[in-house]
Amino acid sequence: MRRIHRARTAVDRSRHGRVAREELADARHELMLALQAYTSALERRKLPVPWRMRAELKLHRDLFDR
Repeated sequence: MRRIHRARTAVDRSRHGRVAREELADARHELMLALQAYTSALERRKLPVPWRMRAELKLHRDLFDR
């Protein structure tokens, strides 16, 4: 969860203020990877993945499929 928190913070910082587009894309990509790792860990342990987390992961995957 710390990785997700750090990635979300980086995305928030990149969205506000003057940053290069690549920085925001990198931050979003890191968030997607963090979400994937966390949901995979939950699934391996046969634990439920919160629907909001699943939706957030889908959103970020969709952003990178463009």
